[in-house]
Amino acid sequence: MIAPEHHKDLKANIFHSARAYLPALVGGLSLSLTSCKLVGPDHYVPDSEGASAYKNASGEFYARMDKNWWKVFGDGKLNSLMTDLGKGNFDLRAAEARRSQAYASLGIARSKLAPQVLSDVSVTRSRDSESDRGGGVGLQSYYTQYQVGMSLGYEVDLWGRVRRIVEAGTASAGAAEVSVDQVKLSLQAQLARNYFALRFLDSEAAVLNKALGTRQESLDLAKNRFEGGKTSELDVARAESEMAATRAQLVSLQSPRASLENAIAVLAGKNASNFSIAADPITDNAPRVPAGSPMQLLGRRPDVFVAERKLAASSAKIGVAEADFYPRISLIGTGGLSSINTSDFLKRSSSIFSIGPQVDLPLFQGLRRKADFNLAKAEHEEALANYQQAVLTAFADVENALAARRGANNEIAAQNDSIGAAQKSFDLSNVRYKEGVSSYLEAVDSQRELLNAQRSEVQARGRAFEATVLLIQALGGGFR
Repeated sequence: MIAPEHHKDLKANIFHSARAYLPALVGGLSLSLTSCKLVGPDHYVPDSEGASAYKNASGEFYARMDKNWWKVFGDGKLNSLMTDLGKGNFDLRAAEARRSQAYASLGIARSKLAPQVLSDVSVTRSRDSESDRGGGVGLQSYYTQYQVGMSLGYEVDLWGRVRRIVEAGTASAGAAEVSVDQVKLSLQAQLARNYFALRFLDSEAAVLNKALGTRQESLDLAKNRFEGGKTSELDVARAESEMAATRAQLVSLQSPRASLENAIAVLAGKNASNFSIAADPITDNAPRVPAGSPMQLLGRRPDVFVAERKLAASSAKIGVAEADFYPRISLIGTGGLSSINTSDFLKRSSSIFSIGPQVDLPLFQGLRRKADFNLAKAEHEEALANYQQAVLTAFADVENALAARRGANNEIAAQNDSIGAAQKSFDLSNVRYKEGVSSYLEAVDSQRELLNAQRSEVQARGRAFEATVLLIQALGGGFR
């Protein structure tokens, strides 16, 4: 054991030993830092075909989108569900965990830029072979060796291999960071689409419930006329058939609504068995949202940014693979104290040190390094194609959403005209039937036309809401 009063001497002797080689090591580090050269290609963002305006957009949609984009719909329940999604969605948590993994990996890569310093303390009991010593009498075959020291290693990044590793890690961390926004936007858009699809099923149900009231009135009228001898029992049967058919249409909405409700529960991080949304029809039209210009799109799309960061990482990996063709030089230094006698342990005579370069030469590895280099280049080509595809997909997504919204709005206008005409036809045919001028079949046809027009108008408004959500998602949902 080393007495406490000798700890100060121990520390002094260790640093005395290290002082012998640290100047040379520091000088080598300084020389290496000034003579390093990066190999491999530098990252660049390829040019993409641009456009001056979206072909399906009107000129009024040129504004910045808020990051809480769903508030444009002015729906308190949707706002609450989005808050639940941000707190409890497990897909989002998984994306955040992947982000943490990426930053941890970046930290590991960055650590390679600095010298690695280790210290060690050992006490070992050993016995040498007396036969190896010639079997002489009095030779010490048992002894205890005390050692304390530290070691330092540093890879001289002559070709930029380590810096390219850090560059790739930085790009990958950036991709993981924005992937969280990408996943969040996708989940938010999915929640909004499911929510509005559910609400418009409620709107259809409201139309069908109103139609049931109208059909009940028609059934009562047919019964009264039959009992008064003014018509046949066939009119009553037809009225009952229409009542049953409308009720069946209403019941058919229950299953898809339940499925949407359960999907919303999962997105919000809730147990579907304990989750429900009260029926609440939507009577409003979809709000207008800013589309911006095509020049702004690529800076707003998280998926495009993720693809660009992955392209940057793949470019840096080419440099790593190319640097492996060259010798890898490391500076290694050790120093400390070693003795088999405790009385001599703190003396300068017990100090040890070693310093020198270590060179790894890639002589022959069965063409592995060339294969690694070709693999890195092929992965870069894939990342480049993925980036360019992401750019084209971004423009197509916006155009598709704009076209869908425009088509839905045009259909809403047409369906409103159809509802007006069908309502007038139904009113006239109902009067004619009451007066005995026409048959009940004419009234039934007009009822069906009115109901179909009303349901089609609700469905068109639902598609307009869905297209609005898709447009917001295509524009990046307020991503910066």
